[in-house]
Amino acid sequence: MRYFSRSSLLGLTLFFGLPTVSIWAEEEAAPPPKEHEFTVVTYNVENLFDADQVAIFEDYEETGEEHGYSPAKTLKKLEGIAEVLKTFNDGAGPEIVAFSEFEIDFSPDSQVTDYAAFLEKYRDTTVAAMLTTGLNEEIRGLPIEALLLKHLDDEGMTGYEIAVGEDEPNLAAITNPDSQVHRKAHKNGVFSKFSIKESRSHPTEDARDILEVTMDVYGHPFTIFVNHWKSRVSDVSAEQSRRGNAKTLRLRLDEIFATDPSADVLVAGDFNSQHNQKETNPHLGKTAVNDVLGSQGDERSTATARGFSLYNLWYELPADEWGSDHYNGKWGTLMQHMVTPGLYDHQGIQYVDNSFAVVRVDGINTVTSLGLPRRWTNAGSGAGTSDHFPVSTRFRTVENGDPEQRLTLIDPGEDARITEQPLVRFSEINPSQVPRFDPKLIQDPARAIGEIFRVEGKISSRRPLRVEVGGQEFGLYSYDVALRKQMAQYPRGSEVDFFGQFGLHRGVFQFIVSHDTWLLATP
Repeated sequence: MRYFSRSSLLGLTLFFGLPTVSIWAEEEAAPPPKEHEFTVVTYNVENLFDADQVAIFEDYEETGEEHGYSPAKTLKKLEGIAEVLKTFNDGAGPEIVAFSEFEIDFSPDSQVTDYAAFLEKYRDTTVAAMLTTGLNEEIRGLPIEALLLKHLDDEGMTGYEIAVGEDEPNLAAITNPDSQVHRKAHKNGVFSKFSIKESRSHPTEDARDILEVTMDVYGHPFTIFVNHWKSRVSDVSAEQSRRGNAKTLRLRLDEIFATDPSADVLVAGDFNSQHNQKETNPHLGKTAVNDVLGSQGDERSTATARGFSLYNLWYELPADEWGSDHYNGKWGTLMQHMVTPGLYDHQGIQYVDNSFAVVRVDGINTVTSLGLPRRWTNAGSGAGTSDHFPVSTRFRTVENGDPEQRLTLIDPGEDARITEQPLVRFSEINPSQVPRFDPKLIQDPARAIGEIFRVEGKISSRRPLRVEVGGQEFGLYSYDVALRKQMAQYPRGSEVDFFGQFGLHRGVFQFIVSHDTWLLATP
């Protein structure tokens, strides 16, 4: 894959309420350097929850169990995210970060509205101290975006302004978890080193809000839409929800481009759809990302359009390099950047051709020799970052002000109509290079979660499916229903020898297998 790597006002204002909306205003700006470049990173931070342990998910509630969430684990998650972002701009961080999966605060009595005052109040301490020796009820109640801002500031990534979605918590989901209310847990956010001039939330029924943020980039308006659509990529009912999000977004984009055909707009986020959803999931019929929103793979058509058009930057990469996430032995492209025609002209903001990349930082957000995302786990002391790799794209300012002149494309992307996602090639694992699983690892499971091991044991239970290794029982699971049924046919006591990805699900340690990883098993 084209990967980005490591080398490569005193006082705190707290109140009940939502962020205010500011309006774009013309201001004098210092003359920018020509072709000033900046980076946009889009990052699903996988359940980045605050420290109050009041949560919609049981794994993040105040349970007191060994594998539950805690302020110390909140800190560890923040540290992992910061390590990834520090790989940009010599440690200063990317200029713009679009986040998904900030927690909607279910104890919303302590919203921060003045972030400069918040940072000044805690200037003489760090988030590491705040979440350990300095922990108190005020700090527990802080929204996660404030804690993340402070931690980035502690790490030298300064100067960010914040906009977050206005998604409201449905407290019935906490007080009555068996109710049929919409259990919305996450909101989107933008951290920007450029001045934020306007932010708006666009709600859709039974879905997360889409966040629209406009920034002043050296005197030029630049707008980003941050999305986080409903999960379950191949599910028909989930696609219906995603079509709702796509319709909301498309209506707003049509408004913008009817007024300004050259508007500089980036559409970003976790779409829980493959970028070529129409080809990879034809059973869904009308797809949200391709049919309703109009995301497509012909770069020339967007680069030369004189109105609305969306080019998905995954088509910048060859098909065998597609992958920001994985599921059931296949890579996915759920994290996406889509560019519009104004980003190809010579006015305002321009896309840097072929700059789209997957942000994979070895040893920080990757795991196993296969380079899979190192997802977060609450096991033990906690470990990991996210089940998604971020994606990044570079842009620049252009100063000749010619909306008719277009960027000269090098190797323009084309839609090859590929119908299968790239495989995570477990079958290519060299068995001699895969460590054998040692049951003692459960004494410190955080360092083993997500790794692939060679497992030798015996089937100890069929319902639920369990394997005994060294006197300890572990779950056996596959996302492939047919394979689960096959494994369930093995009699108790059957010796098995397989590759499994070690994980924790609802307090039970387990191995996740696919057809490729189960090849060694013998009945």
